[in-house]
This record gives sequence, C-alpha cells and structure tokens, in this order.
Amino acid sequence: MRPSSVTTESPAPVSLAALRWGIPDARLSVLLLHGLTSAAGTWWRIASGLADAGYSVTAPDLRGHGASPRTEGYRLAAYAADVAALRPGGPGAGGPGADGPWDLVIGHSLGAAVAVKAAESHPGWSRALLLLDPVLTVTEREHDSLLAELLADLRQLDADALRQANPRWDSEDAVQKVNAVRLVSPRVVERTVLDNPDWQLEDAVERVSAGVRVRALAADPVRGASFTAEAGERLSAGQPLFDYAVVPDAGHSVHRDDPARVLAEVLALLP
Repeated sequence: MRPSSVTTESPAPVSLAALRWGIPDARLSVLLLHGLTSAAGTWWRIASGLADAGYSVTAPDLRGHGASPRTEGYRLAAYAADVAALRPGGPGAGGPGADGPWDLVIGHSLGAAVAVKAAESHPGWSRALLLLDPVLTVTEREHDSLLAELLADLRQLDADALRQANPRWDSEDAVQKVNAVRLVSPRVVERTVLDNPDWQLEDAVERVSAGVRVRALAADPVRGASFTAEAGERLSAGQPLFDYAVVPDAGHSVHRDDPARVLAEVLALLP
C-alpha cells in the first residue's frame, strides 16, 4: 500500500552523516550532494580527484540515505534545510554552525534539486552550483512511472550486472551504488516523490542564478537525460550567470560515465 504524502512545510532538520576528502582548511571547499537511492560514497572518484587537486571536499548522506537519520517527511525543503546547515569551516570541516559559503556545490539528480532549493532559501550558502543532469520538474502525472523506475533500482543489487548495464562505470562505481541501494527503503523513495507534488524548480534556478553562478551538465538525450536542452535554453535566456552543456554519450549518472569532464568543469568554475 502506497503511503499518503506528508505535507509539513517546515520539518525539523537532521544532522547528516558525511564523508570528507582532502585538507580540511584548504583554500577552496566543495560540497557533493548525491541523487535518490545513492549515498556519499558514490562520489568516491570525483571527491578523490578534487582532493588531489587541493580542494577540501565534503559529501553527506542525504536524509533517509546511507548512515543519515530516517524521518517522517521528505519534502525538498527538508532535504535543503539539512544541507544548508553544513558549512565548510565547521567542526571537522563541513560541520554545522560555521560561517562562510561553499565555493562550489555539486548536485546530481535529486541532489541538484536540493542544491537549488538550499541556495534559494539560504543566500550566501554557496558561491556557485554545478548541477549534474538535475531533476528540476516532476509532474504528478509522472509519479507512477517515476516510482516504478526508482523502485526497480532498489532491486538492482548485483554489481556485475550493474557494470554490464553501464560499461563506462568503474567497477568501484557499481560496488558503491549497490552498497547505497542496500541502505535505502522503498518508503524513502515513495515519500520523496509523493511529498513533493509541487516539484517545479525552474523558477528557483532563475532566482538563484540572478546572483550565483549556475552551470548544468545534461546527459546525452539518447541516454535518457533528465535535463533537456529545451530547459537549458529557457533558463539561459536573460540569465548571464546560468549556462549548460550536454555531455555526449553520458547517461543520467554523468559523474560516473565521464568523471574527467566533471572534474574539468570544476576547474573551470573555481578560481
């Protein structure tokens, strides 16, 4: 039986478990936000590359994922409140309660939506956003098909099969994804979709990009992109701080299919 939606507008934030790479007091700080049914460890390759380049890197498990707390509600506003409490200069680097913005927040899929929501709600939280095939719009008529697809992901617990289906992934990508999926329940997936009937974030992107640099990387349309060139053109119109590109032959997990491209994009965005 599908759970009814929870519509609490201001759910209590939770303290997120997080992984960290690099020197905590490095000059530039990066926050990595994973997608639905993933976890902090799935960023291993991007995080390691950024740490080797001299950045301080923090990747939390979003609520309901990995080692972070489970909750009643999974509205985007709740996800955003959790990550907005993370600051680069906090205890242990990336802990809550510190002043100062992240130099860059990278979000994939759901994580990109959460990054947009957090940046909109908390001005000064980040100097720039890099959105990897972001999910900016989910209509109610898409709920059933989206849920079916996401719940099918929870049954994909074979790393070898996952690697065969995604030949550009490293074997460690498949292992980390399987580990992440084992820790996500169908309830978290269902709540995340059903608690957000108003999942419409293009206007939020426009508001954020009025003062913050925003770059989107879309998957190749032939690989089933969540972010389309049409959306990119709409958002680029009259927004000098927003731009986008399509990554050829990359699927939805752009950072797994083409980590070199993502790392190059970070180097171009950060001073």
